[in-house]
Amino acid sequence: MLSELMAGLLMIITDPVIMFWCVLGLILGTIFGALPGLGPVSGIALLLPLTFFLDQISAIILLISIYAGAMYGGRISAILINVPGDAGAIVSTFDGYPMTKKGQAGYALTLSAVASFVGGMFGFLALVFLTPLLSEVAMMFGPAEYSSLLLFTILAIGGLTSKKPLKPIIAALLGLLLSTVGADPLSGKNRFTLGIMSLWDGIDLAVMAIGVFGLAEVLFRFEDKTLIKNSQKVTLLSLIKDIKYVFKDFFAMIRGGILGLLSGILPGTGSLAATFMSYTVEKKISKNPEEFGNGASKGLSGPESANNASVGGSLIPTIALGIPGSNTTAVLMGGLMMVGLQPGPLLFEKSQDVLWPIFAGVFIGNILLLVLNIAFVPLFAKLIQVSQPYLIPLITVLCFVGAYVIQNRPFDIILLILFGLLGFFMRKSGLPLASFFLAFMLGGMLEENIRVALSTSIGSFSIFFTRPISMAFIILTIVVLLVPVLRNIKFTRS
Repeated sequence: MLSELMAGLLMIITDPVIMFWCVLGLILGTIFGALPGLGPVSGIALLLPLTFFLDQISAIILLISIYAGAMYGGRISAILINVPGDAGAIVSTFDGYPMTKKGQAGYALTLSAVASFVGGMFGFLALVFLTPLLSEVAMMFGPAEYSSLLLFTILAIGGLTSKKPLKPIIAALLGLLLSTVGADPLSGKNRFTLGIMSLWDGIDLAVMAIGVFGLAEVLFRFEDKTLIKNSQKVTLLSLIKDIKYVFKDFFAMIRGGILGLLSGILPGTGSLAATFMSYTVEKKISKNPEEFGNGASKGLSGPESANNASVGGSLIPTIALGIPGSNTTAVLMGGLMMVGLQPGPLLFEKSQDVLWPIFAGVFIGNILLLVLNIAFVPLFAKLIQVSQPYLIPLITVLCFVGAYVIQNRPFDIILLILFGLLGFFMRKSGLPLASFFLAFMLGGMLEENIRVALSTSIGSFSIFFTRPISMAFIILTIVVLLVPVLRNIKFTRS
């Protein structure tokens, strides 16, 4: 394992092309994360078309670098202007922005960078040592087990533990419905294509992702015409001189890394849950809990470590099982499939020459991310202010060009506009895009596994309940469905 990892490291370090895409991905990801409202999902979705012009290793390292960079970038706007770049950065505003108001912006950003590095290394180590083990366990999975696991994942990541569980169900059902467009996976007959030849192969995953996450964001910004201004002054010297104070929070970073890793591995939790758990733990064990919310350094360092550890954690089930650990890794998994890799237990057998360099790329990316985000934070902070008037036209151009170059079909532009409108109205009505997109992406796999399982049991559904692993996931699915119901009953009685 270690020899394969070292070989992957040498391959990346000695290949300037791969290093270029790694660095570019980290920079672009940080920019996408620092610009409020975008984040890792939009960043990966908008840049998916770039992967068509790259080899497998460069394409995947680019996407993972965007993911890692965006997870840190969201903290820049959270700390400096109290506006989180993505959901996972919400907790960073609790103590990050109060530190800025105290004149400690440099310290807060440096602390955030180091904590993100510590958490990222937790994720990397888990990715290297746990993914192969999990893939071996996954070899025990048959069609029935995969069907139950896919169903659980769609419901869990969809957020059925929220206060309005009906909306994620509606979004997931819509995604499952659209996943059936195209040729039947077993019989080959066309379904719901409306006689349109371009739909015979189904709806293109990248076009949908760009539409519901990218173009919908443009429409959303047209409605919200307010510009975010950044009056904070951050210099490189202010970042470097505060490094000596950072390591007093080392154990908070370790605790955050463990929580973030565990949260990332479990489908449906992700970075937001990880950061809230870390913040709660640090406040509970603190000798001065009253400082939290007023600029407590551990209220920033712990959640920041948890956030970046969840990146590696969510990649583990994505690679080992072919099951995304979060909505971001759902888009990332689409990118893996687009470059010819099928995530799952057989990936270690068929694509080891690609897989270990990818793991090595996560390690190198974490180191480069620490250096780049200390060196370029002043530039990123300035970018938040000056880019606002140009953001809408830039995203619009990226959406239309990206959707067209995938297959050079004008029909994809029509699909882009339709999915952009759909994504906009879903956001306006509170229907979660994560549920919709994940159900669409996994719908084909779910249908195929259910039908294969039923064919082996001569049409009997008992196969899903008589196999222990399948039954365990069915029980977990029922629990996920009952949680919001029980919560509403408890709220009504109180």
